Amino acid sequence: MMAVVLIAIGFFQATSAQDAVAFNNQHTRNANTKGMDFEHRMPFVQGDLQRTIDTGMHIENIYQLNLKDKTFWAEGWYWIKWRPEIQKIIETDKIPLNQIMEFTNEIEATNLVVEPDSTDPVKLEDGRLYQLFRFSGHFFVNDLNLAGFPFYDMKLPITMETRPDALACYQNSKSCVSLLPEKNVSTTLIGQFADINGYNMVGSLVKPFLHQYNTTFGIGDASAFASVDYGIVYKTNFLSAFWQYLLPLLVVVGVVIASPSLPGALGDVRLAIPTTALLTLIFLQQAYRADMPPLSYPTFLDYLYIYAYIVAIAFFLLFCWGSNYYHLAQESGQEAAEQHINKIDWKFQLAALAILALLVPLAFVLL
Repeated sequence: MMAVVLIAIGFFQATSAQDAVAFNNQHTRNANTKGMDFEHRMPFVQGDLQRTIDTGMHIENIYQLNLKDKTFWAEGWYWIKWRPEIQKIIETDKIPLNQIMEFTNEIEATNLVVEPDSTDPVKLEDGRLYQLFRFSGHFFVNDLNLAGFPFYDMKLPITMETRPDALACYQNSKSCVSLLPEKNVSTTLIGQFADINGYNMVGSLVKPFLHQYNTTFGIGDASAFASVDYGIVYKTNFLSAFWQYLLPLLVVVGVVIASPSLPGALGDVRLAIPTTALLTLIFLQQAYRADMPPLSYPTFLDYLYIYAYIVAIAFFLLFCWGSNYYHLAQESGQEAAEQHINKIDWKFQLAALAILALLVPLAFVLL
């Protein structure tokens, strides 16, 4: 039974890792995030090169990941490079350098720290101006798919976009200010302390897009701002997830499936096993769900728990029938009754194992 689960999960892990790498290579893939039938994430728009802000990031540390609240803390550096045309806008509108960009998925603004590395921007040889910032903040993960839990890929993005309306980007507009990630920034995005216990890093995330707001904020046209997702892609560590979530469940299911091996004459002992298993399953499922956000869909682990509940109930009913069948038999026929019960028990055991072998790969396919 355990071998079947390990093989199927190993296949799923290999497939998910390939998908994560493919995702990392798709630099400008559009997101399917929609809200109220309004497409907030539009295709990346790059207009006049003189009105382009080049940007990059280095995420040094990620910590305090909270799946239940879908939040994490991060700190690191980001930098921007801009040309004289953008500098004119900054000077005209008196835009502070630390307000050229904002973190759109940042929460608890009082805890956000953005500090410039130097008092004045540095002028580069090509005429652009450069400013480096140190940041630390609390961020929200909007797109968290836990259908494969406890084996899943997780993307932790830090989303940045231009802030003042003077740096807005409207499609088909000559005055569009675009935001362009620097080349090869994905290879230097991940810092020294970005590991998370229980997860393996599989790649980085760099995705520019146009953030289209569905509001005018009271005046003008609907607002749109150039944005970039910077982040790291993780997948759960197989052994860590298996020992923590699957092994206890498989032990309980294994005890239930093995319980018909007890002699049919031990009706009271047999009846106690599935009832105890049901209580254990309830507490195990509640314990793992306590660390997760409310979900509108079942996870892979939920499917296994549903199977475990059905098996425990089916074996309890089987033992009820077997106990009555044995005690209603005459004393001379109890040996034959016990043999008949054992044959039925064996069929139930075989069916439970066969269903488990089919359920594990089927659940992965359906997710």
